Amino acid sequence: MQYLYDLNDEKNFIEPVDMKRADGRVFEHQHTILMPENPRRNLSMTDSIMLKTPPGTQPTMHVHKESYEIFFVDSGGMDSYVNQQKAYVKPGSIIFYQPFQAHGAYFHEDVKFRGFFHDRPYYEEGEALFLMSHTNPDYLLDPEFPQDNAPMKDFIDREPPYDYKEVPPEECSCIRHKDRPMAQFELEGCTAKMITARWENAGLCEMWCFEMKKGFFAESDKYPKITDLYYVTEGQIKFKVYDEEFIAKPEHVVKIPRYAPRRFEALTDAVMYDVGGMPMWHSYFLDRESILGMDPERAKNPETWDTLRKKFDIHYKL
Repeated sequence: MQYLYDLNDEKNFIEPVDMKRADGRVFEHQHTILMPENPRRNLSMTDSIMLKTPPGTQPTMHVHKESYEIFFVDSGGMDSYVNQQKAYVKPGSIIFYQPFQAHGAYFHEDVKFRGFFHDRPYYEEGEALFLMSHTNPDYLLDPEFPQDNAPMKDFIDREPPYDYKEVPPEECSCIRHKDRPMAQFELEGCTAKMITARWENAGLCEMWCFEMKKGFFAESDKYPKITDLYYVTEGQIKFKVYDEEFIAKPEHVVKIPRYAPRRFEALTDAVMYDVGGMPMWHSYFLDRESILGMDPERAKNPETWDTLRKKFDIHYKL
């Protein structure tokens, strides 16, 4: 069973493909790392290089009817166009698009674009389209290809951006950063920061950044019911899943299936994102603070915390 995915190792690329514009120009080298799962098609991930936009080229705009997209901008600079705003996005930023938000980009240089998705219907015909992409890579550019195929059902082209107001990234709601969290909570040896909220993701998930000090340690229940998907951006973290140990470093993705006992320890100061986002962390942290502040006697009872963890699907013993 594979738990660790190095995004710079080609052996982890399930489906490498060059994405092309209508004129045949390649604009993205896309590598599928994880296929979607479950009815909501979550826990999926692509690793892309978005190629520098040719000078004088208008950004192309589109909208998704179902897809939720999160992109880590890990290198390079770009302009993001969304919600009638234009903002310059630097490495270290995160872009979060929801359905029916028309968006596009101008890439000033090649950009590493790490994408995590849910409710994305692209793989409803996955096997057929996968085969098609290898035998006829330009099939989406062929006007005779049926327009009711899965990718086209979700995708609507929009007109180029006109009169978009240029704003700082912190004023654009789609551009997130760990230094501008929606909520923040302090644990012993770790700061938890909410990047996207469950109510922004149609109730499915929420994304958190965990800034950990060296030595921070967490261990799961014996049979956790959650599938974890993590993205490490700083430091080194040692994981143990069943009896297998491995070290996750920057640009590594870790996926741990449900029921698998797990634990991890920060070997250095480290930053890790919970991009699977299945635990109800926000509700748990709010109620935790309420109990600690308003009912200290209740907080002394270990059963209080076991009950709270189970209530909000928190599978780690904090």
